[in-house]
Amino acid sequence: MRRRDLLVAAGSISLAGCVSDLTGSTTEEESDPGNRSGDGEQPTIEGPALAEQGRPTTICEESIKPDGIRALVEPAFGSPSEFPDDPDRYQPLADEQTVIGIEAAGEARAYPLTILDVHEIVNDALDGPMIVTYCPICRSGMVADRRIDGEVATFDVSGLLWRAPGINAAANEKDDRVFSDREEGIGNNGNLVMYDSVTGSYWSQILAQAICGPMAEEQLSVRPASTATWKEWRADHPDTEGLLPPPASTIVDPPV
Repeated sequence: MRRRDLLVAAGSISLAGCVSDLTGSTTEEESDPGNRSGDGEQPTIEGPALAEQGRPTTICEESIKPDGIRALVEPAFGSPSEFPDDPDRYQPLADEQTVIGIEAAGEARAYPLTILDVHEIVNDALDGPMIVTYCPICRSGMVADRRIDGEVATFDVSGLLWRAPGINAAANEKDDRVFSDREEGIGNNGNLVMYDSVTGSYWSQILAQAICGPMAEEQLSVRPASTATWKEWRADHPDTEGLLPPPASTIVDPPV
């Protein structure tokens, strides 16, 4: 069985650096007590903003492209027999196709990648408001709470791509904050940039973290999910339903 259960790891990773004077000499700032902050603390040296550590570094200067991929809201669920007869846009849900599976509050739902390939974000609610996301370029999935400062937000696709710093993306995958549908894991390429309806901040899907706007560098609360074939998921969750594509589910009317 090809299945990977993804549990959100507790805690966080903190990266710190220290700079030493290899000559052993004392600088003027170190010898002058007036240059020290209160209680003997050294001044904080700030590095570049997260957005500037990825590519493009100018991502925060770029505008949303409303004519591209659109997210789903008010998702509908049912059986594969309820899929529309539109094989060119939404392939029928076959046994061997991969789904993102979520189980919460006694319910199980499957989100076919054949639909996420087209819409990339589903705004849903299961034991709380959440987003189910997938970036086809990076083969990365991420499920998270979509409340921002206590307010439920709608997320949409910005039409922009941003490559996260490799160390950050690798740490997120190691901590199961992001996952892949393939054995070799995610590919850290140009990644889905989302934006929210509450603050308009830009969010990196692969980091589950804001990179621009009022929420910059804040993280989303990630929720557990798993990937499996539709046949495997249905065998373990006989009462599950699958996400139905439009027109059963509604497409976001941009901008959100």
